[in-house]
Amino acid sequence: MLNLSGIELASLIVSGLILIFLVIALVVQISLIIKYKQYNKMPLSNGLTAEQTARSLLDANGLQYVQIKKLGFFRRILLFGNHYSVMKKTIYLRTNILNSSSITAVGIATQKVCLAIQHKNKDKSFRFRYILQILTLFTPLLFYGAIIVGLVIDILTKFTGIPTLIGLLIGLGFYLLVFIFQIVNIKVEKKANKQTIEILQSSNIFNEQEITTLKNLFKLYILADIIALVLSLLKLIQQILKVFTKLKRK
Repeated sequence: MLNLSGIELASLIVSGLILIFLVIALVVQISLIIKYKQYNKMPLSNGLTAEQTARSLLDANGLQYVQIKKLGFFRRILLFGNHYSVMKKTIYLRTNILNSSSITAVGIATQKVCLAIQHKNKDKSFRFRYILQILTLFTPLLFYGAIIVGLVIDILTKFTGIPTLIGLLIGLGFYLLVFIFQIVNIKVEKKANKQTIEILQSSNIFNEQEITTLKNLFKLYILADIIALVLSLLKLIQQILKVFTKLKRK
C-alpha cells in the first residue's frame, strides 16, 4: 500500500479529475464541431445571409459605425474565431459564416451583434470581461515573471526559499484572474445568447424550429465554456497543492 499524505492524496485526486474533464471536454468539442457543421448546412427559410442579417440588426440598433469584415489570416493564427472587436468596433466572421444563410451563420452573426449592443450600452459585465481579457493575455508572462523575481530575491538573500514561494503565490493570483474571466465570460455569452434568441424571434428572422436548433448549438457552446471553467479551477487547485507540498518540505 502507498503511504500518501493528505496533500499527496489530494493532488492525485485532482490530477485524476483533470484527466476526466479533459476527456469530457474533448467529447463536447467534437459534438460542437459536428453540430456546427451540420447546422451550417441547414439554410434559413428567408434566405438572408449572416452579413445581411447582422448589418440590418446593427443599423436598427444605432450601430451604423460597427463594421462587418471577413476574418483575416492573422486573426485566425492568433486563435480568434468569429468575434466582436471592442478596439476596432468590428464584427469579424469566418468566410463560411459571412456569406452563408444557414442557421449557424445567421445565429452566430446575430450573437456578435448582441455583444456590440452590450458594448454600446456600457454593460458592466461586458466591460469587466474586456478588462480581464486583456490582463489574462499576459498571465503566463506575469506568472513566470513573479517566480523569477522571487528567485532572484532568494539568491540575493542567501536563498531562504520564502521569496520564491511568495513569487509563486503572486503568480497563482494571476491565474486566478483567468478563472474569474471565464466566470464573467459565461455570464456575458449567456446574456448575448438570450438576446439573440429574443431578436430573431421578435424580428421573425427564424421560425420556431430554427430557434430550437440554434438553442441547441448555444447550449453546447456554454457547456464547453463551463467545462473549461472547471478545468481552470482544478488546475488552480493543483498549483496551490504544489505550493503546499513545497512548504511542507521546508
